[in-house]
Amino acid sequence: MPFKLQFWLLCCLLACPASAALLEDIQQLSAPVMQGRKTGTEGAVLAQHFIAQRYASLQLSQFSPDYRQTFNFGNNKAGVNIVAYHRGCTYPENYIVVTAHYDHLGKQGRKIFHGADDNASGVAAMLELAARLTQRCPAYSYVFVATDAEEGGLHGSKAFVAAPPVSLSSIVLNLNLDMISRADWRGRLYLTGAKRYPTLLEELERHFNKLQFVHHRGLPRTARSNPRHDWPNASDHGPFHRAGIAYLFFGGQEHPQYHTPDDTWQRIQPEFLTMAMQAIWHTVQWLEQQPPTVLQRAVQ
Repeated sequence: MPFKLQFWLLCCLLACPASAALLEDIQQLSAPVMQGRKTGTEGAVLAQHFIAQRYASLQLSQFSPDYRQTFNFGNNKAGVNIVAYHRGCTYPENYIVVTAHYDHLGKQGRKIFHGADDNASGVAAMLELAARLTQRCPAYSYVFVATDAEEGGLHGSKAFVAAPPVSLSSIVLNLNLDMISRADWRGRLYLTGAKRYPTLLEELERHFNKLQFVHHRGLPRTARSNPRHDWPNASDHGPFHRAGIAYLFFGGQEHPQYHTPDDTWQRIQPEFLTMAMQAIWHTVQWLEQQPPTVLQRAVQ
């Protein structure tokens, strides 16, 4: 099926409540040509070019040529984070770092692990945030990091924290986005790290009844202890947390298509994706109204 027709059908399925760019980015990043975006593969290179081109189209600034931050990990393995920034006006020397990993599991034989929810959805949401924030001069400066090699070790975010393009002390918050287009079995999206911001919690509780707030030790308010979910270290916010930087993590739990070839754009849940994007944007608008001293409250 031609891409344009596929995208038109996707818009029809979603009744176009979210921006066209958000939907198109998810489909492009999870397309077969991306080959599952495994670190070090041709598909990963295609994804890097795609994200860099989107950064350039938004006129985001560069720390390095082509927005690339290269790093090594493991046994002589190489990864590439794609990093851009937009300077703020009120607190320009204070940075909010938005992260979303673009890598996925690649191919096994003829099977492609498309990774639409995991994590084309998070990267698309990060790009949507960048598009909205560049329409004006935000209060904070924002760094946008599409991380590589998250699968199997959070290596991209570890590399960013180990060699940041700005001082770690100037980073007031990490906003991490990972798997936001599919609900868990209870129909929920999870937000971790918000306990330190009671006013934000009140705001989100009032507007978004599908959000589940998770406390520091990984326990949802209404759930029993589940040792499988180490929420502070579940995704790319982990290295920021260990460095003493506050974080907010929007993400889902595992679903039947998680880490399978069936995690495709056709399985995106339209209303859920729209709700997730609205909650993320509502959060950013709240953050914009807070002074750095509020955002830098002690890590839970």
